[in-house]
Amino acid sequence: MPTLPIPEVLNTEENATGGIAVVTLPGFGPELAPKRRGVFFDNSVDRGRVLEQFIGWFDLWGIPVKRLRGTEGAFEKRFFTLEWPKSEIRNAHGPQTVKVIASHIDEFVQVMQARLPRLVIFLSCYPWQAVNLDEIKPLLEPVFGQPLDDGRRITDKRLGAFVQHWQKCTVLALPQPSKNTTETIVRSFAGGVQSALQRSQSLPQQTVDPLLEAAGDCLILDEEQSIRWIAVQLHVDPARAQKLFKALENKAYVREKNGKLRFKA
Repeated sequence: MPTLPIPEVLNTEENATGGIAVVTLPGFGPELAPKRRGVFFDNSVDRGRVLEQFIGWFDLWGIPVKRLRGTEGAFEKRFFTLEWPKSEIRNAHGPQTVKVIASHIDEFVQVMQARLPRLVIFLSCYPWQAVNLDEIKPLLEPVFGQPLDDGRRITDKRLGAFVQHWQKCTVLALPQPSKNTTETIVRSFAGGVQSALQRSQSLPQQTVDPLLEAAGDCLILDEEQSIRWIAVQLHVDPARAQKLFKALENKAYVREKNGKLRFKA
């Protein structure tokens, strides 16, 4: 079923200049026109499956976002979207797609000049490759300055994700959200995404390390070694050490249904 263009994000003081641009390829908007406008994360606005999946990635990155209308803060208001190019790309694949996107560079530069974002997030590596073509980079100097590096991978997974620093902004190139972007793959982007947000002075204070909880689940107690260590350190016999260990259950550790012991959170 054909889709509509991605709905425009509500203009705010935070995204008018120095905000965060989310750039998608055309053809992935909603099937029905929204009845109203809202900030990027507003859960009452259908922005199409690609952006809806992308918004869900923030939880996996340890970055809390407010999706209820009226509760949004400065972070949520920083985002705006750009569908680039405006027309769908037909009969082009791989490197050809990059060339076709680059031929519409005037559309991209026009929006960048008007908004001057601190962070640009491409939800496909094709447009990122397009802005890095030798003949295109000089056209971006008024808004991006010159690239400070060629970009580096922010994941060890098979799907490419990159960060690149320019003189005036930071650029992230992430895979287009799809069934191939599993939670494991998306979590591997977390460090790079958080660093890019921090560099652009946009990282929320409530951000946490998304691997912290998972790491806590990996901590396992060894009952026999713990009892022996208690006996040695406290100079008690094994029976007394065992009683002390059992007294710590549900205070220092918990026993799971499978019998494993874990430190109590």
